[in-house]
Amino acid sequence: MGGNGENRSSKALSRRDFIKCSGLLGGALLASQMEWATDLMRRAEAGLLTPEEEYELIKAENILHTVCLQCNTGCGIKVKLFRKNGQAVALKIDGNPYSPFVSLPHTSYRVSPFDVSPVDMGICPKGQAGIQTAYDPYRVTKVLKRAGRRGENRWMTISFDQAIDEIVNGGRLFSHVPGEENRVITGLKEIYALRDPKIAKEMADGVKRIAASKDKKKAVEEFKTKHAANLHSLIDPDHPDLGPKNNQLVYMWGRKKGGRGDFAARFFGDYFGTVNTHGHTTVCQGSLYFTCKAMSEQYVGNKFTGGAKFYWQGDFENAEYILSVGSNLFDANYGPSNRNLRLVPRLAEGKVKLTVVDPRFNKAAAKATRYLPIRPGTDGAFFAAIIRWIIDHQKYDGKYLACANKAAAKVAHEPTWSNACLLVKIGKDGMPGKFLRAHEIGLAPVEKRKDPAGVEYDFEYLVVMKEGKPIAVDPNDEKTPVVGDLLISTEIQGIQVKTALQIVY
Repeated sequence: MGGNGENRSSKALSRRDFIKCSGLLGGALLASQMEWATDLMRRAEAGLLTPEEEYELIKAENILHTVCLQCNTGCGIKVKLFRKNGQAVALKIDGNPYSPFVSLPHTSYRVSPFDVSPVDMGICPKGQAGIQTAYDPYRVTKVLKRAGRRGENRWMTISFDQAIDEIVNGGRLFSHVPGEENRVITGLKEIYALRDPKIAKEMADGVKRIAASKDKKKAVEEFKTKHAANLHSLIDPDHPDLGPKNNQLVYMWGRKKGGRGDFAARFFGDYFGTVNTHGHTTVCQGSLYFTCKAMSEQYVGNKFTGGAKFYWQGDFENAEYILSVGSNLFDANYGPSNRNLRLVPRLAEGKVKLTVVDPRFNKAAAKATRYLPIRPGTDGAFFAAIIRWIIDHQKYDGKYLACANKAAAKVAHEPTWSNACLLVKIGKDGMPGKFLRAHEIGLAPVEKRKDPAGVEYDFEYLVVMKEGKPIAVDPNDEKTPVVGDLLISTEIQGIQVKTALQIVY
């Protein structure tokens, strides 16, 4: 079989036919084929396939390149299909050589699938268990609609066409349920009240002006007068900040990445116009998300805000020292297929040192350079000790931490600036409070500025100390570099202050 795809079998399974007959994508095998499929899968798991069956699994036309969703890592996989009598069964899942998550280096996309089909990469046990997930007899493959009262756990199946019609148009959707005969459900068509993007933007800008106004009642009345023709599209005209009725659509999801996330943002946000899109509905990775959010916040207006919930991942291919706390790199943590590929060879060659901190002696600890069996609940003390040691021994990047604004970062050839040298007010109880503003000590007055939307606001300078003198600083200033001393604890005009770095010390 040539690499250019010539001489392909005339019996190659099309995607459409596969969806029709395969249990992998939500269909069900015919009862007459179930015994054959079960036996085939059992022998495949036991490594007892015949040479003919093994050969079928490496044909490019019998391989589906896709993405594993058994966890949030999303490794590239290849699903091997076996076909017989018009039926298709997924027998094996392996790593996709085209995917950089499981192949290092990964195969070029220019290489034909017919040349790559015999090449298998590794995938973790959870990924291989996708077979069981796909063929689970309890897998929900149809739309379920409540058939009884809430909590009775009674359901009926309906077609996708009926589901779409009811969701869009609403109506007396539960008239079959005692007590709900006359209950009317609002459909998306009615909630989709504000449809003109120009008007939506004008009203949104008006709400911002209300928020910035000191006389909010007057601002609301002015808003209602200006937008009288479109007040019917709002949830509550007396509270324009609630937004249009479109916001009554709440879209919640758990795990969604890549193209699915882009589609959801475009449909629910850009097209439908709701702001109520909430992802990651559990506390999983909350510490990572919100730490990254806090670390990336910028000084906008007169407060730190706008941080992004994103991932800062360790560079396993180039790191010289890795501290793993409460994460088992060989069993989880963004996939053994991804992490181990980059970590294990360098660990074996002595190019990286790995310290594992965990109450349990896990698999990663067994291969680590050092294992610290920490007691549960003492993580905070452990990290406080590390911070103290780093500061005491000056193992921090003082040049970077001293950069108080963008101009200073540019001079120091740093990509970002830091708030480590900014002064923070300390309360009578010794606890840190808000950042010190320059106008509070008569150093620089409050300035009137306008945001990108043209809304006026009061800009307040922050303060650093340099050689014993307080200096006003605008963190976003790109022209005048300002650097500050890092370890300061003093009093200015009766206000006790410390630098942010001094607080963590």
